[in-house]
Amino acid sequence: MKNVQEINSSKAPIVRIDPSLEKYRGKVLFPEKLEKANEMLKTAKLPNKKRGN
Repeated sequence: MKNVQEINSSKAPIVRIDPSLEKYRGKVLFPEKLEKANEMLKTAKLPNKKRGN
């Protein structure tokens, strides 16, 4: 466990995950949006990479 000064000087946020959210692991909550996003990713193209000299 870190002491208070280490926590206060840390740049990382302190987050506590609620264990009740575990019931959503592995479930698709918005299947329509997921399908739309996957379809967009299939047709998306990456921009050309510029070479640096």
